[in-house]
Amino acid sequence: MSTSDRVLIAGAGPVGLVAAANLVRHGVPVAVFEAGPELSMESRASTFHPPTLDMLSDLDVVKPLIAQGLIAPKFQYRDRREGLIAQFDFDGIADITRHPFRLQCEQSKLTRIICDRLIGKPNFDVVFSSPVRNVTQTPDNVIVTVERNGKSETQSYRWLIGADGARSDVRRSLGIEFEGFTWPERYLVVSTPFDFFAVIPDLVSVSYTIDPVRWYFLLQIPGLWRVMFRISAEESDELALSPFCQMP
Repeated sequence: MSTSDRVLIAGAGPVGLVAAANLVRHGVPVAVFEAGPELSMESRASTFHPPTLDMLSDLDVVKPLIAQGLIAPKFQYRDRREGLIAQFDFDGIADITRHPFRLQCEQSKLTRIICDRLIGKPNFDVVFSSPVRNVTQTPDNVIVTVERNGKSETQSYRWLIGADGARSDVRRSLGIEFEGFTWPERYLVVSTPFDFFAVIPDLVSVSYTIDPVRWYFLLQIPGLWRVMFRISAEESDELALSPFCQMP
């Protein structure tokens, strides 16, 4: 079995593709294997912070990301009944970052921008519908089993980056524990085109509202607001998703 000189990256999410872009930028050839048939369209995280934007700028992907996102130069904390408590302006850190703002933009847009930048480069290859199922590490390389077209294929690589998520097959097959704990709280995330600016005075695009019973936060992204609520332990999923669930 020959050993490929490419670095294998399991997973074409934002972590896997940012790693790929960094390696290609330094002349290191990579192959990305993605379990899904295409890049994910899920919104998931929707905020990019100044240090992340500085890093992405070095990869030449931050300008198109900003063009597809929403610049949030301020964020605030509010009390549900009393209103605004504190507001922070990112201009206060303009001397230590090239991007003194939060960028509100779905992470699925980032993966597409990176992939479009890399496609066609000789040091980059991405293969879809190809989950990495098993990994065996040797003193000199890693033996990787990939599922493709209903069959298992085995290949040797010098290096492997496991970016295949919380239920990582790479981590499982190598016996690497996912240390930490799971928070008991559950959350409901709602996306809506409702105009919160029209009903909440002095609101900005990123706002966290405290309340002893039902805190929530509002994040604006292009064309939508994302609202996250904490769901109490007594509430079932069915009740939380019901249109009749009322906030106290």
